[in-house]
Order: sequence, then C-alpha cells, then structure tokens
Amino acid sequence: MDIRVEHRIVGTQHVFTSPDLPGLYVANADKAVAERSVPEAIAMLRAMAARRAEKRQVDKLLALRA
Repeated sequence: MDIRVEHRIVGTQHVFTSPDLPGLYVANADKAVAERSVPEAIAMLRAMAARRAEKRQVDKLLALRA
C-alpha cells in the first residue's frame, strides 16, 4: 500500500505527515534528518496497529471462554 507523505515547514521545523496514516508526525529542523526518520515512524505505527489487532483477538478469545 502506498502512503502519501506531505511536507510542510512550520516555523523552523520540516514536518512530515500523511493523510493516509493518522498519527504520522515527524519533525526536525534538518529536512534530511526528518526525511530519514519517516520510514521508521511508519514502521512503528504499523507495528503498533498490528499489536492492537492481536490484543483485540486475544480479548475476543478470552471473552468467549468467560
């Protein structure tokens, strides 16, 4: 899945966000540093979403056994 990433300057910061991935917000005064951080931030958000999905599954199984 392609994720659109948008860049804007806010004050002295280069800010990267995405309309496709709520929660993505990477900012740094150095544009190159911010850009390099975007893939890691995306991976972290995806991992968090996967963990939440796993927790929901476990919660459902536990609810069925109760």
